[in-house]
Amino acid sequence: MSSTYRVRYSLTKSGSRSPADSVTVTLNAELEQIPGLLPSDAYILYIADEAAGCDVHWTRWPKAYRPGFGG
Repeated sequence: MSSTYRVRYSLTKSGSRSPADSVTVTLNAELEQIPGLLPSDAYILYIADEAAGCDVHWTRWPKAYRPGFGG
């Protein structure tokens, strides 16, 4: 069952990021599907669960996007 997530990401991977460097989208998908719905060079800044009304802790993020893990 898919959920609705608000995802904020940046296309700037390193250095200083400004608010203008980030994009926020709302997606109806499974957590593991999110990377495939974003641009290939997207760096996820946060994921929020719209139904629960709270941020998704980074340990639940898709494995490739967990800080310190994967690509």
